[in-house]
Amino acid sequence: MAKYYFSAIFLIYSGFFQILNAQLVLPTNNSILNYIHVLFEWNQYPEAESYNLEISTDSLFNSVIRTANVSSLIFIEKETINWDSEYYWRLRPVFENSLTSEWSETYHFFTGQKRSESTVNIYDENNVSPGLTIFGSFYNYFSAMIDINGKEVWNTGDKKIVYYNSSPALDLLGCISDNSLEHNLPGIDFSIDNDLIWEEPNDQFLHHDLVKLPNGNYMGIVATSQLGPIPIGPWTSDYQGFGFAANGLSVEFPWVGDKLVEWDKDTKEVVWSWNVFDHFSMEDFDALGGTWLPSSTGYQEYDWTHLNAMIFSEEESAIYISIRHLSRITKIAYPSGEVIWNMGRDMPSGEVTLGNDFGFSFQHGLQKLENGNIITFDNGNLSQHFLNTEVPISRALEISILNDQSSIVWEHPLPENLFGFASGNAQKLENGNYLITTVGGNGTSIEVSSDGVQVWQGNYNLCEPICAVYRANRVSSLYPIAFSLISNGLAINQGQGNEFGTGIPLALGSASVSFTLKNEGSISDVFNYEFSEELSWFDNFSGYMELSPGEEQTITFNGETSSSANSNYYQMVVVPSQKPSLAKTVINEIYIGELSVNNETSIVPEGATLKMPFPNPFNSFVHLNVENVLEDGLNINIYDINGKTVSSIPIISNSSNFHTVWNAASHPSGLYFLSIDNSINAQFKKILYLK
Repeated sequence: MAKYYFSAIFLIYSGFFQILNAQLVLPTNNSILNYIHVLFEWNQYPEAESYNLEISTDSLFNSVIRTANVSSLIFIEKETINWDSEYYWRLRPVFENSLTSEWSETYHFFTGQKRSESTVNIYDENNVSPGLTIFGSFYNYFSAMIDINGKEVWNTGDKKIVYYNSSPALDLLGCISDNSLEHNLPGIDFSIDNDLIWEEPNDQFLHHDLVKLPNGNYMGIVATSQLGPIPIGPWTSDYQGFGFAANGLSVEFPWVGDKLVEWDKDTKEVVWSWNVFDHFSMEDFDALGGTWLPSSTGYQEYDWTHLNAMIFSEEESAIYISIRHLSRITKIAYPSGEVIWNMGRDMPSGEVTLGNDFGFSFQHGLQKLENGNIITFDNGNLSQHFLNTEVPISRALEISILNDQSSIVWEHPLPENLFGFASGNAQKLENGNYLITTVGGNGTSIEVSSDGVQVWQGNYNLCEPICAVYRANRVSSLYPIAFSLISNGLAINQGQGNEFGTGIPLALGSASVSFTLKNEGSISDVFNYEFSEELSWFDNFSGYMELSPGEEQTITFNGETSSSANSNYYQMVVVPSQKPSLAKTVINEIYIGELSVNNETSIVPEGATLKMPFPNPFNSFVHLNVENVLEDGLNINIYDINGKTVSSIPIISNSSNFHTVWNAASHPSGLYFLSIDNSINAQFKKILYLK
């Protein structure tokens, strides 16, 4: 298992007010969201045991639509947020004994407009595979996700993005329509916020597919051309009428083929390519599907191969491609480029050795299963020729390939009204069902069980006559990778002057630091981590752990603190394997001393000592004691939860001990902090005021 290594960067993280208000992370304040499943995330409050979250439709929180008590740092709301609306939210930490502080400032976001008119029919709710269905639509250029009940939960907003494919971690690949470009559909990697993460260089026409490789590079299908003959066929006289020899021999007409191109993720330089003209014979071409029949003005070029799907198999170091106009699926060794096999209709070259009797034609989409089987959508444009059907019929197929033998192990024909002449795909789902997508019925996906029983149908209701669903897939959620990283024992530590920072108090000598890691996403992942600190109190530690959705584990590091320094700084980095871009880094202080409402500080200073207040918690009055007062000019400073000084009591004593009573009746209940700052060190206590 790969481990991630990081250089230590140590920063001083201070500012009491800043820490306690947590600088909420998501959603960004005043943002406009293109989704209604919303992830709320915030930084950790010191001392907090949990958090209260409120979401409202008004800024005064008179119309609260959601309240939640959250024990981690992430909350995902899926039920109450709607399109074209305005929302407000706020947060407050909950401390021991259920004591809460004041609410944070109010944060605010909007949701945009929904894009689709999708509807759903559920035939067997108990057997529908969970998740969201994402689809892309060509010619009106948008993509969206719907839930099992047909509610749209995400879309591409005003950006003309068409979805191609995605990883389990929801790396989204597609194209964006831009008519200002020579090649108007550049391939992109984009986020759920529709931010462009990567875009291909657009010096060639990329079409149909783009994938992200395990090495971080990108691979896509681009068009290429070469002159070739016009073969003899029913179209011969038409082409001769346009002035061509059309004798099957003269190299006179442009054939459009395809290349696979791999781009370096950083430089966008081409680092590998594979060209159909180098590996397929021009003896093989479509003679039945109308690709050679000219229009009234004559074709300008022949669309020979028309690749429409590709997948990369890391474990095999191989590429699978679907070639529409050859009704062929090909497996290619990577990086050698050697053709391992061709599957489909036998053709004059004799190079198609598998599945000659399968009868699929003009197929779209590829999925490779863990057992090596291939899923594809047989558009069936030539089914009347290949399968002797009365009308064209589309099918979903699962094909087994083992030891140069292949067979169809599952198939599901669509009804005549759902015939899809173009586009579409099929996906085997985690529960064993199949999601089949077709342009038929104005764009439709159906989910069927392994025994062919339909359990769900999504109708995209796309515009007629030209809008077309391209592909659809079932994904686990909008947030497959999400996690909380909690520093256990995080407390407030007074720094120099009246400023505060956060840190973890440690005992002198043998000590440990621990973190809680919780998988808040919808899929399992391996989380790589590294802990490091400045003063070598601990060995630097790295490792990894696999967590299922909802699972949490504690990571503990043991070490030996030193009296040579009172404080140190640590860095904890966690990187999810399937989505490194979501890495989290926590930097905080670790210091000698233990701060608790139930315990004295572990180090007794030589100067004035702030003793534990009593009673604690208290009601109105609390007794404060300072021992060993050896200098003048000291104060007991009292701060509220927002870091505001609410009282400063001079320490006046003719002996070495000082006692006073603080009356908190004029202040709100809550958590307060006491400090004195003598010439030797700073000291800190917390008190709980309960009315």
